[in-house]
Amino acid sequence: MGEAKTKKGGKKAPSRDEVVLKLRSDPRTEKRFEPKSSPSAILSVLAFSVAAVLVGAGTYGQWLRDEALGPHKAAPYLLAAGAAVLLVTALFGPRAALPIRVGDAGVGVEKGGNEIERIAWNAVRRLVLGDRTLTVEGEGTSIVISLAALPEAAGKVLREARERIPAKMEDLAAGALENANEGSAETLPLEPAQVAGLKCKASGKLIAFERDARLCGRCGEVYHKDAVPKRCATCDARLK
Repeated sequence: MGEAKTKKGGKKAPSRDEVVLKLRSDPRTEKRFEPKSSPSAILSVLAFSVAAVLVGAGTYGQWLRDEALGPHKAAPYLLAAGAAVLLVTALFGPRAALPIRVGDAGVGVEKGGNEIERIAWNAVRRLVLGDRTLTVEGEGTSIVISLAALPEAAGKVLREARERIPAKMEDLAAGALENANEGSAETLPLEPAQVAGLKCKASGKLIAFERDARLCGRCGEVYHKDAVPKRCATCDARLK
């Protein structure tokens, strides 16, 4: 049996011949990456602040001044300028990057509150690396990671993908980005996988009871305990 390579950060990656079959109750973790503040994002926030001041001043000058004074003659111009800045910034300004999560559950993006949109490793259809972004494409959805704001998260995705779904990485040359360290990313525990109602990848049998589920420890593919193949149908990891 070949020795597994050690991942950056000391975690040992499973070798091709290591059995990685898991129960849904086995502990799982992920890393949470906060976006860095880029100059363009700072300018965008500043523009919104200026627009808010202009609109506020215009509103006061037009409707809230003392009746004896009447509307200020500059109020319409302030309102128009503020609205113009808001519109231009909203349409053409950079979008603020959102925190990214990478780990046993796949790749996730925080949408606000407690909402996290995820693409499991076994559901990844393609990874696209551009000059400014890394895109993880799933079935009907995608997660775009800014390389400027989240280089560590992008590097983590690439490293994990190379270990978990190597076939998706065959034509992708990541270069130095793949070696980006994890910085101050926070390690978070994950809840057990929700598998009831899913179908076994090998047999198509419905997973009616969560205790009957078995998971590929590499890509997260789901199997019924009575139909676990020798190797994962998605990532070719050894399951028996």
